[in-house]
Amino acid sequence: MGAHAIHDHQSQGSDLPAIRKVELAEPLDWIGQGAKTFARHPAHSLLYGVVFALACWLTVLLTWSLPWFTVAFLTGLMLAGPFLAAGLYVAARQSGSDSAVSIRESLGLIWERRTNLSLFALFLGLIAAAWVRLSALLFAVQFSAFAPSIQSYQSVLGGTGFDPVVTAFFIGIGFILAAAVFVTSAMAIPLILDRDAGPITAIQASVRAFTRNWPAMILWAAIIVAFSGIGILTFFVGMIVIFPLLGYATWESYKRVLD
Repeated sequence: MGAHAIHDHQSQGSDLPAIRKVELAEPLDWIGQGAKTFARHPAHSLLYGVVFALACWLTVLLTWSLPWFTVAFLTGLMLAGPFLAAGLYVAARQSGSDSAVSIRESLGLIWERRTNLSLFALFLGLIAAAWVRLSALLFAVQFSAFAPSIQSYQSVLGGTGFDPVVTAFFIGIGFILAAAVFVTSAMAIPLILDRDAGPITAIQASVRAFTRNWPAMILWAAIIVAFSGIGILTFFVGMIVIFPLLGYATWESYKRVLD
């Protein structure tokens, strides 16, 4: 599949990398390359997959025990995913340079990039905090309580807990915040790990990558959602394979899109 770099005035004389224009079907190739990386390092990949699956199961248990923190737990899991995948990005980086894949070296590189990674985590944390507070407000309006029971959440999932207006606000706000996270972070963490870019530079590069290639990036987001749905339907057992596969494919997307 073809790709060419776009060098515009915004990228000249700045730290922002040039953006390549990729074809619509390019994300399918990212998945294919991710599968090849997985096949080269199955034990390493499955280890990360098991860790993420355990995190998912722990989130479910915490949600059942403390239902009033459901949104916070789920939001935390969704935001933790990209950072848990950081080790996979480093592994893919090592594999691409024909270096030995080492968890110790992965942790070492992540530690070296800890400042910029922490600042980016703070940015995502602010988005998560906004979602948690807005969700709490919507639940309070609907249930006249800031700590809904597990039955309240079950009624929401069953489609009987919210009136149409509140449901529309809840879904709409969640979609907007999820889209904001995807647009600003699709390339950010790989760029920080690879080049020790600052969080602002990483966010700008990610946004520009999305705007230059929005059809392919929307397809990529749909693939992530579809694969994640399969993982959920398998009670997160599928995540043992899906999580590292998507992690490697994300690194491939970074290499293909950013020059």
